[in-house]
Amino acid sequence: MRNWIGIELRRLWVRLALAFLLVTWGAIGAVALVVRQATDASFRSYLNQQEVSRFDEAALARLVDYYAAQGNWTGADGLLLPGAAAAGRGGENGQGAGIGARRGGAQTLLADADGVVVAATDPARIGTRLDDALRARAAALTLDGQTVGLLVVDTPGAQALGSAEVTFLAQTSTWLAVAAVVAGALALLTGIALAWVLTRPLDRLTEAVHDLGSGDLGRQVPVSGALETAELAHAFNRLSHDLAAAEQLRQRMAADIAHELRTPVTVLRGHLEAMLDGVYPLDAAHLAVAYDQTLHLHRLVGDLRLLTQAEAGRLPLERKLAAPETLLAQAASLFQPLALDAEVRLESEVAPGLPPVWVDGDRFQQVVANLLSNALRHTPPGGAIRLTARPDSSGVRFGVSNTGPGLTPEEAAHVFERFWRADAARQHDSGGSGLGLAITHQLVRLHGGRIWVEPGAEQTAFVFTLPAAPEGNVEF
Repeated sequence: MRNWIGIELRRLWVRLALAFLLVTWGAIGAVALVVRQATDASFRSYLNQQEVSRFDEAALARLVDYYAAQGNWTGADGLLLPGAAAAGRGGENGQGAGIGARRGGAQTLLADADGVVVAATDPARIGTRLDDALRARAAALTLDGQTVGLLVVDTPGAQALGSAEVTFLAQTSTWLAVAAVVAGALALLTGIALAWVLTRPLDRLTEAVHDLGSGDLGRQVPVSGALETAELAHAFNRLSHDLAAAEQLRQRMAADIAHELRTPVTVLRGHLEAMLDGVYPLDAAHLAVAYDQTLHLHRLVGDLRLLTQAEAGRLPLERKLAAPETLLAQAASLFQPLALDAEVRLESEVAPGLPPVWVDGDRFQQVVANLLSNALRHTPPGGAIRLTARPDSSGVRFGVSNTGPGLTPEEAAHVFERFWRADAARQHDSGGSGLGLAITHQLVRLHGGRIWVEPGAEQTAFVFTLPAAPEGNVEF
């Protein structure tokens, strides 16, 4: 039971509803406190002004003068009784109504500075102490800036007003309690509705993630809800699409590897069986065929290992400073005999003043060799291959272009994929493994550069850039 409660409290709709409820009740509680304090202060201020207005300045001055003359309030009872000395209201011969009078049960009280009643129209009140309500309503009697007494009228009306204040506060509290219940219900409904709006896209995402884990790659969810939720859905869709593409690539790569291995293994097996069965003689010519297939298998496995290391970033590079013209001259000298045999012109063009590059010389030659081998396979006799090196904003721009049938934009988009070939028949006349351009792409990436294809109708150009090396001596 406790675990179930803990799980439910962790749900978003429960937390939102409770948060709305607590905020609502907290606000209503604060309002109730402010209303009570403001009402009490307002009533007290109103009563104090009413009581002070009962006494004119002459009556208050007469009491102060009495205290100044006597030094205390002894005998001040006569000033409060009806028929006492004139209260400044036009009595004859100084005679008139006293300051206080017993009208309708009202009692006038005179207290010292400590709030102890020293004179009253009701002698029974003498010696008692003013309560807080009476002290708040009392008119202060001051002499030389000091309070020497308090004058207040305690009337049934004031008492009734105090009861009215209590009744008002009680009714206010009741209505605030009703408002708290209604607002709490609305807060719960609002929190549940808002949580439903927020969690519905999350529920769809959760379901899609479960399906993704079950192998349903490529599933897409609607992009809706708040901005953050929509961004999360968009990120999930992109992830799902990438996983589906990676799975397709993995399956295609497995099929391609099986296809690439099948041919040399089949040829090797056939020749070995033929020699074992006596169909072929066990001579050097037939053993050479089997040996060539083992070399092809060795080259294919080595290329796969190299490509895997490069893609994982675990291929070590022994970088040195090198001049671009030196690097291209080495590559051209290696392929010049092959170009002559294929009746293809091999040209080089290097711009002057190029900055040195920080490269692994062997891996750079491997990149150029893969591009030149690819160019030789697709350049007809009488055609030309051009090696170029030019300055670029990021460093040095290298190019290997050849004449002949070019790639289409659709073919150029797949040229760096594993085992991809432009010819649908997937012939292996050249003996290539189908991994050369994929390896080239990864080697350039490891050097911090990028490579792309510029296809054309009668020419194809492979272009890659490498960043310039820091200042230093060039090693040849």
